Amino acid sequence: MGIPSRIVRTGLRPTAVALALMTTAASAQELCSFHTVVPGDTLSQLAKAAGVAGGYQVLYSANRDRLSSPNIIEVGMRLAIPCADGSLPGAETAAAALETVAADPAPEPAAETAAAAAPATSEPAILPEARFLTAGSYAPFTDEDLPEGGMFTELVKLAMQRGAPDQPYRVSFVNDWGAHLTELLPSGAFDLGFPWYLPDCSKVDLLSPATQMRCTDYDASDPFFEAVVGYYTKAGSVLVNVTSHDQLKGKRLCRPDGWFTFDLEALGLVEPNVTMLVAPTQLDCWRALEADEVDVVTFDALPAEDDIVTLGIADNVKELTALATVQTIHVFTPKANPDGKAYLAMLNAGLKSLRDDGTWFKVVSTRLREHEEKQASGG
Repeated sequence: MGIPSRIVRTGLRPTAVALALMTTAASAQELCSFHTVVPGDTLSQLAKAAGVAGGYQVLYSANRDRLSSPNIIEVGMRLAIPCADGSLPGAETAAAALETVAADPAPEPAAETAAAAAPATSEPAILPEARFLTAGSYAPFTDEDLPEGGMFTELVKLAMQRGAPDQPYRVSFVNDWGAHLTELLPSGAFDLGFPWYLPDCSKVDLLSPATQMRCTDYDASDPFFEAVVGYYTKAGSVLVNVTSHDQLKGKRLCRPDGWFTFDLEALGLVEPNVTMLVAPTQLDCWRALEADEVDVVTFDALPAEDDIVTLGIADNVKELTALATVQTIHVFTPKANPDGKAYLAMLNAGLKSLRDDGTWFKVVSTRLREHEEKQASGG
């Protein structure tokens, strides 16, 4: 399902990378400021020290234009630390920006501009209603009880409004994730589905048949969100200082049932190289770690951090920050859908506009902050 690899190097000098990954204490920093990376800094440490709402996922998102990985930062790099309200330092508040977006939709094009942009063929300028498919119970990304249907749903709606303001569309929730890619989208009942993770399709031969389908049967939008996938072990474990995924071979890993495994497949962290426990739930993975039944728990860092806080196990769990990866989440459309590529072009144009003017980050930071506050309150 859409619930939640490679580490993309940025050409940094090995000495700079080594310094940035040292485990000494991070230097002091504050919300709503810029921080220059010094030896010992990591995104996780910086987010915790500054009290960034949403943790290092938000800090990574705030600096995604200069970071290709959450675990490779260069000494001397200048990072933006978001403000308490979710905006970036020097920018208008996130709340004000979202109110502006809601109250001031994209302007209608001038008549002469619209005429000039009209296709020269007999094809209609407006396609049939774009039918989007998603499901709930995946906070903060998608859920009918969340504002705008969740953060990802909100971004999709805004992207359509920006990229194709006259194009009709609707979003439907069908709470059977397993049927989305295998039945509902291939049958033509819906045109597009979200949110789905996209594997590295250049390594399709390393992927399982169920994962290969995402490359062979579907086209994907540009990335709507970059999610950090974390690795966690017990405090005091011999693994606390590992720096390579290869060092996990021969170990026992746990990932909850229903989550993707393509990142592990690409890294060779599959049977028989590792012993994999597919636990019924996230909490079962943490219980297995506590009982010494597994060595490492690995899945999306956002819900993992929620679990750690909820269970009160922060002192007993150590994050393997050097192993964190980034996986991208997209809107999918079947390759067989005759209008699929056109719908994706609309979405991509709107997404670019959202990223260019800062609306994308304002939505992400606001919704992640709301999610964190709800978790903290036990809601």
